[in-house]
Amino acid sequence: MKLSMSSDAKTKIAAVMGPNQRLLLSFDDGVGPFSNVGYCSLDTSFDLIIVDKDALTPDYDAMIDSDLGPVAVKGYSKTYMSEHMQLTENTTFNTLQLTGDSEQLDPNVQIRVMSGSTAE
Repeated sequence: MKLSMSSDAKTKIAAVMGPNQRLLLSFDDGVGPFSNVGYCSLDTSFDLIIVDKDALTPDYDAMIDSDLGPVAVKGYSKTYMSEHMQLTENTTFNTLQLTGDSEQLDPNVQIRVMSGSTAE
């Protein structure tokens, strides 16, 4: 499984990510400290979470390759991903969009920077 990123997406991530941080691609399903959804939803939703390198993230038990190095994911959430994914800038919403082999997975991926348990 591979996550490619457009140059615009990499620039957007680099603007908020420090050298002592790492990436999580979070399936927003109500599981774990970074998930906001706690109810039944028909939409598939992902967030790109930036955490400190030493942050404890036991729910993120699998890794996928990306242009910026390994990205941690919840292992079971790979069911909702494609073998070849791409993050590109969504200028309409000032976010990113995640596409898969032949489909749009999430048109509105937020970048969230977490320090401890609070978003910056």
